[in-house]
Amino acid sequence: MVFDDREGAGDKLAEEVKKLNLKPDETVILAIPRGGVPVAYRISKKTGIPFSLIIVKKLAPPYNPEAAVGAIVPDENYIVDKSLITAIPEDTFEKMKAEAMEEIKKRLEKYLNNRIPDVKDKSVIIVDDGIATGYTALVAGKYAKNLGAKEVILAVPVCPYDSISRVKEIFDKVICLHRASDMFFAVGAYYRDFHQLSDEEMFSYLRKAENEGLLYENLREVRNEKV
Repeated sequence: MVFDDREGAGDKLAEEVKKLNLKPDETVILAIPRGGVPVAYRISKKTGIPFSLIIVKKLAPPYNPEAAVGAIVPDENYIVDKSLITAIPEDTFEKMKAEAMEEIKKRLEKYLNNRIPDVKDKSVIIVDDGIATGYTALVAGKYAKNLGAKEVILAVPVCPYDSISRVKEIFDKVICLHRASDMFFAVGAYYRDFHQLSDEEMFSYLRKAENEGLLYENLREVRNEKV
């Protein structure tokens, strides 16, 4: 399965989300920026479930920033690949976490005005444009549960087969339209248009959602978060 673009993938995901019969006033979609935002916007538009953002930062060694070994969220919880992390010295890993948390601070302020969605007792759908290792999604789901979500659901257009069992350790339900068995998996290979979203593009989706009454506005100031 190949998707035209992120919006098209979101439309297809929306049909699967509808089958869950979730109540819009009891459910929140949380998009992982930036790539998850167009996907989440289309799901929101077709289901009436409001959406917002969940801030996650990948953890990568300074000598190879593309080689993510895990991910971290605002409360400093993180998930890492234990087989990879053993090769990284402890002081280097602590520096990685500190730098990632600094970036999270910036994103919280820039993307959410230093506020976070209040998801207590809600069903939360974590949305991205795809997962590879699954660590970003995993820690996002764990964070949503820590914020009081009653259940967490993962909805992505594409994922590798071997990530499914991993994400099911955290998520109550997993929706993945295409489960790939490629030896060398890359999310972008399943899109005709997979351009890197700019902040400007992302904010345009948020503005559209706000104008259409789809942006989740029940936010609270960051207080107990370790940022």
